[in-house]
Amino acid sequence: EIWDWDGSFYLGSIPEVPHTYSVVGNANEHGLVIGETTFGGLPQLNGANTGAIMDYGSLIWVTLQRCKTAREAIKMFDFLTQNYGYASEGESFSIADKDEIWLLEMIGKGNYSKGSVWVAQRVPDGQVGSTANQARIRTFARGDPTNSLFSHDVVQFARDIGIYSNSKPDEEFSFSDVYDPVTFTGARLAEARVFDLFNALTDGEIGRNHLDYAKGYNLTNRMPLFVSPSRKLTVNETFALMRRQYQGTWFDSRGTLRNDVGAGAGHSPYRWRPLVWESSGKAYMNERPIGTQQTAWSFVASIRGHVPGPARALMWWAPDDTASALRIPVYGGVSRVPPSFGDPVGQEPGARVSYGVRADAYSMSLHSAFWVYNLVANMAYTDRYSSIYPEILSRVTEYQNELLTKSQKMDQAFIDMYPSNRTKAIELLTDFVVTNGEEVTNKWRAFWMHLFAKYRDGYTFLPPLMPQCQEGEREVCTSRRVPNAKESGYGADWYERIVSNKENAAHYAVPKAEEEHLVRERGDSQRDTPTDPESKLKFGEDEEGKEKKVLNGLAGHLSAADMHKLTVLKGK
Repeated sequence: EIWDWDGSFYLGSIPEVPHTYSVVGNANEHGLVIGETTFGGLPQLNGANTGAIMDYGSLIWVTLQRCKTAREAIKMFDFLTQNYGYASEGESFSIADKDEIWLLEMIGKGNYSKGSVWVAQRVPDGQVGSTANQARIRTFARGDPTNSLFSHDVVQFARDIGIYSNSKPDEEFSFSDVYDPVTFTGARLAEARVFDLFNALTDGEIGRNHLDYAKGYNLTNRMPLFVSPSRKLTVNETFALMRRQYQGTWFDSRGTLRNDVGAGAGHSPYRWRPLVWESSGKAYMNERPIGTQQTAWSFVASIRGHVPGPARALMWWAPDDTASALRIPVYGGVSRVPPSFGDPVGQEPGARVSYGVRADAYSMSLHSAFWVYNLVANMAYTDRYSSIYPEILSRVTEYQNELLTKSQKMDQAFIDMYPSNRTKAIELLTDFVVTNGEEVTNKWRAFWMHLFAKYRDGYTFLPPLMPQCQEGEREVCTSRRVPNAKESGYGADWYERIVSNKENAAHYAVPKAEEEHLVRERGDSQRDTPTDPESKLKFGEDEEGKEKKVLNGLAGHLSAADMHKLTVLKGK
């Protein structure tokens, strides 16, 4: 049975094969991994509501069930769509095994005929590819099956329906330019994300050569399909790339490089949808970064050729926003998933997990990883971004490093056990994934409670300065814990923006005679303007400095002996 991935409705059935492989998420037990991004393309070629059966998501899952390698997967994509029809919009697929990575771009034939047209390019060794909601493959080599594959009618179909001239040679045919012509919004909302990633990988080379294209101002200055990074990358560095939000580039919308009111007082890179909006009859748009709030889930897959099949593909998987994602390790050959990451209903009936937490995108559960991750991420979607996001990132880094270390030890344990007892080795992997997934959900829920308790009502609540009195104690203590509440205020730049409006300035002005009684020290009521949270995790004065101020203030009211007690207790 084939059910539409996005709409969860039944599309039809296809014949089953005698044997299928174990699949979890976007990986299988042989280390084959397939990801995707939708580019849409010409609307008349949309395969929805044409009687086609294979939508893009089912195409991924069925192929993973039936193939071991990337090349097998490409052939299966062609077989399934030509025989059962392609029921989706244009799609870019990343297809990878232990030896090769391919970028395949496909679009349907609408109501013209059943099937699809596609082209696939192998990512050269040592290079990086990226795609984000815009077709990127242009001209492609013929007669080079090692690096270039394509459907037999990819050019002729375009000629048949009148979108590519009969007078032009096959060699000049550009898949992207014909089936998904780039536009201003295609460059600005889609290709700009590729620009951000490529620019970071090439130490600014892409920015120097292709900024006008990413802005949408020069659509002929297309970026290369692949780039060579300036250095080899670790898995952890790829996590950081998935968190990028245009920091330090022309597209940076935090209000630190230009006076952007949309960033709010907390210098936030987030903007609510719609991305394109109107004011006084003119259209405008917000930037769409890699790390964004509407992400449903994401993964980073590491495929290791030296590891036996069930553990060869290691997906680092997370729901929600990639900018705040704490990724759990999920091996492609495991037999169960963590209950908090499972779903008893399923994206389709065949994917339901009976032991999963009952929740969906509308019905909430505090035991669901999806909802727990959303709770943490949403704490930073406010005017407190500059205070809260660095703390989230710090905790992500801490926990992620722990999980990376654990996974390395599990890899070795699996490699040692697998030759002598395959069943037990796979169960070892499965228990590892389930245990750590549940632990992460519990830790992340506790972290959300910490954030909510600390950053509420416009205050920052720090641990009490005075200890709680124990039985019989009466001095230098309190009967119950009294948190150290700090007024959050706003940054100097935000206050200046408020009073730059003459009406506001007049409305909020304090009479001169009262100013000296009401205006507080700048350090108590205002924050420093933040810098890049990836490189600086704390903005303004650190907590230790604030506590020293309070202790100094108490010095005039407590005896020397009591001050000594308080300082010692604080140190403990």
